Formats: sequence, C-alpha cells, structure tokens
Amino acid sequence: MRIPNPIKRFCRTAPLVVAAVLLGACATGKRAPESQPATEAAAKPEDILRVRAVSRWEKIIDKRFDEAYEYLSPGYREVRPKDDYVKIMAGRPLQWTRANFVRASCETETCAVSIEVHANFEMPVMRVGTVETLTVVEENWILSDGEWYLVPAADR
Repeated sequence: MRIPNPIKRFCRTAPLVVAAVLLGACATGKRAPESQPATEAAAKPEDILRVRAVSRWEKIIDKRFDEAYEYLSPGYREVRPKDDYVKIMAGRPLQWTRANFVRASCETETCAVSIEVHANFEMPVMRVGTVETLTVVEENWILSDGEWYLVPAADR
C-alpha cells in the first residue's frame, strides 16, 4: 500500500512540532494555580462545563447519585443532605439513558448550560409500556472556590 506524500510529511514533522510546543511551554516558567490542573486553568468555562455537566449526567445515568451529588453547589449541599438527594433521585420514575452537551453561555462566575437528556418512562396506562423521551434541560452553574457547581432548580 502506497502512503500519499502529505501523510508522510505530516508523520515526519508532527513529532517535531509537538516537541517544540512542549519545550516552549516549559520555557515560559509559568505554572497553573495549585487548586487547578494546568489544563483547567487555561480552559474556557464553556469547555470545562462541556465535560463537567456531561460527567454529572453520566453518574445519574449509572445511578451513582452519591457521586452526582458532589457536583451540586456548596449552598445546596448545606441544606440537602446526601442521603436525601440520593433517595429523591432513586425515586424518580425515569431511567435516564443518554445526555449530550448542547451549549453553554457564560459570564464571569455563572453559566447557563443546555443538556439534551434522553430517558425512558414507564407509562402507568395499560398497554402503553415504556415511552422514550427527549428534553433539553437548562442548568445553572456557578464558580465557587475555583470549581464549577450546578445550582439545582427547586425539587418538584
């Protein structure tokens, strides 16, 4: 199999470019704050929340509600004990199946995040069975002590 010239050129130069970038980064002498990894310190809030919001939903999908609780704002956690939160979430009549990041709109210390959430709902009506649902959930996130947290809407 013959490899095209542009691919050969890329394979020869890519390692050199990566090495130059890494050496340049080391030469600056700047370090990220100790409270955040270097990648998070330079990342935009939208990029951080793309990962953080979906990670929280993956924990909910996997029914690891105690781990999802850690993404909630410190203020919410002061008034809602973890055991109560886990009990509320486990009692919901849904089985969440998938979550996709849609967008985030951020200010300095707040972000509005849209997440597309897929779920299955067992209909209590005879012969209907399970219904698949899709909704876009609007979430509010705040920056507190260098970390982004979800501020949950009032429990329904």
